[in-house]
Amino acid sequence: MLGFPEYSQFFIAMLAIVDPVTILPVYLHLVRDFHGEQRNQAAFKAALATTIALVVTVFIGQAVLDFFGISIGSFQIAGGLLLLIVALQLMHHDDPLAAASGNNSLSPSQVVVPLAIPLLAGPGAFSTVIVFSFRSETWTHSLILTLCLLLLGLIVWLALRLANRFMHYLSNTAISIINKIMGLILAAISVEFIANGVKALFHL
Repeated sequence: MLGFPEYSQFFIAMLAIVDPVTILPVYLHLVRDFHGEQRNQAAFKAALATTIALVVTVFIGQAVLDFFGISIGSFQIAGGLLLLIVALQLMHHDDPLAAASGNNSLSPSQVVVPLAIPLLAGPGAFSTVIVFSFRSETWTHSLILTLCLLLLGLIVWLALRLANRFMHYLSNTAISIINKIMGLILAAISVEFIANGVKALFHL
């Protein structure tokens, strides 16, 4: 079991990667043809699917790596590099997810894909969960990670539910500033991932 700073780092990293603030304009574009109740259902389904996918990864991530014969050191380095790419996108692009949103509105049956996966729960989120799940093998550790992800899912749901209201207060400039701050935090965390991976890989 880790300490409070490590679990706080995990939650902040996941919040930076999933980034519900950035997804708001993408979400509004994708559900622009929905009526009010459909938007509420879309927000709930997207948040629920994101949470379930990440929580399941907490418990089966290690088994997946074992199946493919991947060491935790190698995965930490790969995950760190992936997070660094995401961080650079956040810092240098105002809307790194815009290209993935496409030009078409979703139907109610298409909320899970692509809105939840991969726009919210993408490769960076999955790799971060797996890396942190390796830091301890206790059930308490897995439970705390799950609670962090449940809290993250709640934040995503609230952000999507209140998207219309949020966008009245968040200008493009404000979103750009938030992206750069979250990107800087994520870049620092990704460097630590890479450093820990090198130590594990070369037994330093």
